Amino acid sequence: MPQASLDNLVDDGQCSRPTSRSISDKHWLAVIEVIAAAFVMQFSTSYSGYGNHHDDLSAAMQLFQKQYFKDDLQRAQSFTNAFLSDMHRILALDVDYSGDKRTEIYLKNPVYQKALSMQLSLGYWGEQQHRSLSSKVAFATLQLRWAALTFAMGGLKLNAPRNIPSVEAESNRTEIVRSFFGIISWTLSLTNFVIDELFTLSNAAEQHGSMDQDVLEAKLSELNTPALALIFVSQSRLLFKHLYRFFRGLGAEVMQHRSHDPTWRELGTMFTKSLVPFHQFEKVITDVENGIRNIYQSNQFSDAERKEIEKNMLVSGSVPSRLWPAVEYLLTGTVKAVREEVNVAELYFHDISWLGLSDDKASDQWRKRHRLDVIRKVELPRRARIRQCTRCCSIMENAAPPKGTAGWLVNMWRSCVCGNWWMSVKDDGEQTDGNR
Repeated sequence: MPQASLDNLVDDGQCSRPTSRSISDKHWLAVIEVIAAAFVMQFSTSYSGYGNHHDDLSAAMQLFQKQYFKDDLQRAQSFTNAFLSDMHRILALDVDYSGDKRTEIYLKNPVYQKALSMQLSLGYWGEQQHRSLSSKVAFATLQLRWAALTFAMGGLKLNAPRNIPSVEAESNRTEIVRSFFGIISWTLSLTNFVIDELFTLSNAAEQHGSMDQDVLEAKLSELNTPALALIFVSQSRLLFKHLYRFFRGLGAEVMQHRSHDPTWRELGTMFTKSLVPFHQFEKVITDVENGIRNIYQSNQFSDAERKEIEKNMLVSGSVPSRLWPAVEYLLTGTVKAVREEVNVAELYFHDISWLGLSDDKASDQWRKRHRLDVIRKVELPRRARIRQCTRCCSIMENAAPPKGTAGWLVNMWRSCVCGNWWMSVKDDGEQTDGNR
């Protein structure tokens, strides 16, 4: 969109750029919606004409946000929410997975990835600022989706019938399992992060003496944490359920068939040393799901109302007041029960810097000093040859996949977890063309 068009939309002689932080200015909100609608029209055109990639549009929107909102993050988020809400409407996305919809339907639909990718990029404000809450929700959900896809594809190879058992076939299965290690470790760390943040919110409520929504939302804003949203948004909750079912299947095979193999023993150790027992995290997910379902049923919300609630929760990263009774039950009941079964101190000091979801100094320093392969979730040496995503700037090692995984893994490595292309990076940091 030409810069002159943006100027005309905002600076039309009747409405000036924001000079106040008051988000209640109806006239300015109307202008935000008009500008967002203009960007959505451009998105719709590029989506139908060019397919997956909208880097020019996301770059223009980021520039617009910086120029017209500057440090007014509230108004910037209002603009983002307006755009994302219209984008969901244009794409006809149904993000209500609070029922019994199958995970496969969600995983096979690439449009969800595209929508989350736009949400991820719009919350990026440069290296000197942390991602917005909405962007963090998109980031974590994309990682969970990638993990679920990896396990689904790898699981098919892992469980494929073997007509002639051989040493080579068993070696390939071992390599497939070992290729899961980084992703499993990352997912378990994400679980630790979510539970620890819930403990923090529960403690804040106890100190205040009530479950006042304003107090807890202020705490969530202070922490800029997506933890609560990740278990209330039905997409990410669905993915957590799917991943933990897969973990239980792997755990059963560790116990029953592969205890003699060092790779399987290492996997078993990873599971048994998890700071949050599987059944406790699954109980958190189940209690949240039941609480939301009861609210929907008792208030007789229509399908359209549920879809609107789920969409707003996904794009904003905040839980609406209509679902707050489920938050109260979670923090006053379920979380207290979980606290009795975990080592709270060990959980608190567990290093979650590599998740990319925390804003503390330790996490900032980790990201500056380390390079994480976003695909395999393993740390890379400084001299490793890498590819870098042209949108979210994530990196992966530019190397061949492990033996036994080549066929299915190469196809999945063609693009970043956000769905965008890779750019090869030379040792001197120079970028080269190509998605290879």
